[in-house]
Amino acid sequence: MEVVRRFTKCIVIASVLPAIAWAQLQTQAKPKPAEPIDYNTVVANISVADMRAAIKKSWKHGLNPKQYWPDSLESNYAKGVNIRSAANKAFLRMLGHLYAGSVDPQFVGYDIKFAKKDFLSAKQLRAIVVATGNDAESLMDEVAPQNSPYQSAREGYLKIYPTCVDGSWKEITPVNVPLRMYTKNPVIPQIKARLAIMGYRMSNMNDIFDVDLLNAVTDIQWGLRIKPDGEISPKGKVWQFLSVPCGERARQLQVDMEKMRWFPQYFEDRYIFVNLAMSYFILMDVSNPDYNRVMSFRTVNGRPTRKSPTMRDMVVEVILNPFWTVPPTIFSEDKVNDLKVLNKQQIREYFDSHHYEVWSGDYRRKIDPTTIDWMGLSTGRVNYDIHIRQLPHLGNALGVVKFDLTNGFLIYLHDTNARELFNEPMRQLSSGCIRLEKPFELAEYLLEDTAWDRKTIESMVARPGEVMSKSTEIPIPKSKQTPVYTAYLTSMMSSDGVVRFVDDIYGQNNAIKKYLTPLIVGNESSEYWGTN
Repeated sequence: MEVVRRFTKCIVIASVLPAIAWAQLQTQAKPKPAEPIDYNTVVANISVADMRAAIKKSWKHGLNPKQYWPDSLESNYAKGVNIRSAANKAFLRMLGHLYAGSVDPQFVGYDIKFAKKDFLSAKQLRAIVVATGNDAESLMDEVAPQNSPYQSAREGYLKIYPTCVDGSWKEITPVNVPLRMYTKNPVIPQIKARLAIMGYRMSNMNDIFDVDLLNAVTDIQWGLRIKPDGEISPKGKVWQFLSVPCGERARQLQVDMEKMRWFPQYFEDRYIFVNLAMSYFILMDVSNPDYNRVMSFRTVNGRPTRKSPTMRDMVVEVILNPFWTVPPTIFSEDKVNDLKVLNKQQIREYFDSHHYEVWSGDYRRKIDPTTIDWMGLSTGRVNYDIHIRQLPHLGNALGVVKFDLTNGFLIYLHDTNARELFNEPMRQLSSGCIRLEKPFELAEYLLEDTAWDRKTIESMVARPGEVMSKSTEIPIPKSKQTPVYTAYLTSMMSSDGVVRFVDDIYGQNNAIKKYLTPLIVGNESSEYWGTN
């Protein structure tokens, strides 16, 4: 567990009580009799000119200002026409999209476990308007998500998008020879300039492939989920990465910002966030005002055909030496297919070597696996209400530690029996659950207010060659039950100031792009909307 005394750039936490949190506290107080209010009344003291100015700056949150303030409205504004009603509607619509997103998450895919959020109530919005002094731009910034993944994506967006507008993100001249350490080539300064825009350290902008460039290329190859060789090959994956236009990178960041609008506005003082696209875990604990605690490590999560869901949940229990009950998808698609071609002796060896058992659906009766017609089960000729369960041991698919969540779709965090996979760049390999590189560190943290210290935890788990007959279930104290957020973010600015991008192998981004209004790129963006 790393203890830090200040936040990194990617963790953005307000130093004062946020206006939205204050607004929600205000609305939770015992209501006093009052006249009903509507949204138009709430924004009545904000001038049309201030609304217009704020909408023009909504590009800073990945919104297209013209979606709310079109040319027709601008024309009437310039002519002095009374557009108060239209301006209110445009401003409130922009705030609604900023707060909850314009894309309904349920249209994106089955792996999104969120419903579209409702906008703030008129009373809540009024409290924020008062707290921000009727300042339209401050109101916009307060209504926007404050959770740290959104802020990290937004910081990356604010770094990249202006370079699309001012032209400093330039196309790189194609090469027909490999570029590697100590290579000298006139295209190398162009590559270095691009990587410097993204935040990579480039101490010398000359035409030599130096250590800084090697480090950047190696980092990019990890993000591309390929074994790093430090080389830029013509038409290779690194070259393809460098060839992505600026507008597409800004759009990628815009899409990831939209995803985080589905989540709560603020995360709790203590939470877990797993970036499924980058296969990375972070635990943040700012509950102690004197210091912040951070834990981070790699994960292995769902493959594209068995995606880990985007969701919010809660970790409530630590299980040592867990049984693994084979989930329905793995049972039907993997285990039955393995078993249907085996004879009875091979079936016996298969179950014994993996420490598997077959149980009736109600777990009251253990069944001899050689009595099951696995071929008939695969073709649908027969049907059994059965489970395959693996006994606790070091080779168990869940390892020796499991962290139970509350969802009903069999997704949880756990140890693994294949720890070598954490050294691989491609770690989207599981059947949906999330494997943790450092499960003992997490267990120690969650149970630190109990009798279960690290030494006790380690003393209870299976040893090499030991097969256990029972698990140990340890409820996490309510004070340490921790929210778990998982999201598939393919872009964000990291704590080192580098904006990183990975491929979207889940296909979420394209699904969202169908519904999300594109950004403006070009002279119109810089001159008309004031992005300079």
